[in-house]
Amino acid sequence: MKKFFHYILMAALIGGTIPFTSCNDDDENQLNEWNMSYISLLPVDYLKPLTTEFTLNHAEGTGVEGKIDFQFMAVSSKPVEQDVTVDIEVTTTLPISADKIALSSQKAVIKAGQKQSEPITLSITDWSELADNKEAAEYTLSINMKSINSNAQGVTFSEFNKGFAFTVKKTAEKPKQDVLVTTPKEWIFTFMDGVENPGANTVAGTGSNDVATNGVPFWLTVDFKSVKTISGIQTQHWANQYAPTKVELFTSENGTTWESIGVFETSGYTQTIKFDQRIDTRFLKYQMIDVPGRVDITRFSVYMYQ
Repeated sequence: MKKFFHYILMAALIGGTIPFTSCNDDDENQLNEWNMSYISLLPVDYLKPLTTEFTLNHAEGTGVEGKIDFQFMAVSSKPVEQDVTVDIEVTTTLPISADKIALSSQKAVIKAGQKQSEPITLSITDWSELADNKEAAEYTLSINMKSINSNAQGVTFSEFNKGFAFTVKKTAEKPKQDVLVTTPKEWIFTFMDGVENPGANTVAGTGSNDVATNGVPFWLTVDFKSVKTISGIQTQHWANQYAPTKVELFTSENGTTWESIGVFETSGYTQTIKFDQRIDTRFLKYQMIDVPGRVDITRFSVYMYQ
C-alpha cells in the first residue's frame, strides 16, 4: 500500500514538472487575443470625420449629376509576418450596372512587415441609368471585407471597422425655368463704333463706366460662346431720361447674318423684354431705335432657360 502511494506521488511530481516546462514553450507560440493580427477597413483620411451620405442632383435637361469618390485601405493591428490579401465586396441598391462602379482594385494587399495596404478608390460618376426616375430616391452602398487570405497564422477579421455603409440620396428632378443671367465676363460683347467706354464698362464687366452716346442710337452684340435657349432680356440705365424708348432684337447663328426677333417699346431705367416663345441662339444683337438726347446702358442681362 505504501508503495502504491509512493508511485502516485512520483507520477504527480513528474506530471506536474513536465507539463509545466511544456506550457512555457506553448505560451510563446499559442495564438491568443494579444498576438492575433486583426484586419480592418479604414478610410485613407481616417483622422477626419467619415462622410456617410452622398447627394445626387437631378435637373431637367442635364440629368443626374454628382460624384462618389472614396478612398480606403486594409489595416492590420500589427505588422503582418506574411502578405495578407483582403477580398473587397461592394453591394448597393443603386439601380446601375456593375460596370458603372469603378473600383481601383478588388483586393487590398498588406505586404509582409507592413500594417496597411495601398489605397483603393471607389468611384461612380455615370448616373445616366437613374435619369428615368423623376422622383426623389434613397439608396444604400456598402464596402466590406469578403475574405482574408494569408499563409500567416493568427490573421482574422477585426470585430470593428469591417466595412463602410453609405446612403446615396437623389433629389427629385428640378424642372428647367427661365432665369435672369448676368455673366458678362463669360460672354463676348461687341459695341458699335463711336460709343463711349467700349473697352472698359459695366456691361461687359471690364470697368466701372457705362456705354453711352449723345443722342445716337447704338447697338451691341453678345456671343454666348455656345447655343443658349433664351426667353428675354433686361437692361439697366442710369435713369429714365437716359434710356431708349424703342429697340429691336436680332439672333444669329454665325454673328454675321441677323434675323429680327421684333421691335419693342420700352420705358424706365430698368427695361425688361420677354419673348413670345423661347429661342435657341448663340448670338444676340440689341439695337436702339428711339433714344433721348443722351442714352446709355449700365447692365445687360438675359433670361435663359436652365
